[in-house]
Amino acid sequence: MWLISLGVTGALLALIFRRVETGRVMESVRDARVLPLLGALAVSFLTNCWLAAAKWRRILIPLGLEIPVREAFLIKMGSGPVKSVFPFRAGEASRVIYLKRRHKFSAARATGSILLELLMNILVFLTLILTGGLAWRNAPPGLAAVSGLLLAGTLAAIFGAGKAGRTGWFRPVLARIPGARLRGGLETLLNFHRFFTPKEIAIPLFQSLVIQGGKLLSFFLIASAFRITLPPPVYLVILPFSILIAGIPVAFLGIGLREGSLVELVPLYAPLPAAAVLAPALVFSAVEYLFPVLLGLGWTGQFTRRLLEGTRGEGKAAGV
Repeated sequence: MWLISLGVTGALLALIFRRVETGRVMESVRDARVLPLLGALAVSFLTNCWLAAAKWRRILIPLGLEIPVREAFLIKMGSGPVKSVFPFRAGEASRVIYLKRRHKFSAARATGSILLELLMNILVFLTLILTGGLAWRNAPPGLAAVSGLLLAGTLAAIFGAGKAGRTGWFRPVLARIPGARLRGGLETLLNFHRFFTPKEIAIPLFQSLVIQGGKLLSFFLIASAFRITLPPPVYLVILPFSILIAGIPVAFLGIGLREGSLVELVPLYAPLPAAAVLAPALVFSAVEYLFPVLLGLGWTGQFTRRLLEGTRGEGKAAGV
């Protein structure tokens, strides 16, 4: 499966590079200014590493587990390389196994925390695309309309399923989902109102907004490093759409999907050749997605040892 994901990435990149001159892309990368790139790396660390760990910890607390920020950071960083090896987000199971073995925490609730974390990211991106599409008339109207429908449909499905779960008729639907861990995680997600107060859900949702906003800032700094000026719809519509599409778990770290969509859509709103778009797109993937994974290798050994050691009682599990 990992080889398949690498093959998909390789095939997508090969198709993209057939349209551009490789020499021009490499020349653009060599001429990029270093200082904005260092700023993008700093933003990536603060949002994708530190703030993402703090956000996940905030989600875990109402579900019944309180762990130190330091341990949440260790889990997020240490599991990053594991997730990159296992495609289709199968590597997320390492976090679930860690919490279950280390803290005797419910696998269903741990899975639910990861699903809720992912859902918040999706909702933020859909909101950005909808807002950008409404604010700028020259933004793609189709993307804004589809994002609005998806956003409304997702919220309706979550709240509707949660109410249905209280009446009991939704349980037969969940029972058909294979895998007890996934089934329990979905049930936790759909009944999040049982665990979270409005304030407890608003804080990680705001953190998710800051994290995804960090991706926009990172791309802005990278574009500045390449001396490229892009209009607002690229940042508020095209880029969130590209990141959302790259979240489909078929390519390695979404590489290929992200670059392909940017190369296709950015020139619609900025008079740039494909090579001028591809260079910052590749650097963006390296800064926002590859860099945290490589950095996480420094914590993977400790994460794996703790996972194998089992219970240490470092957290306070309140619900199993």
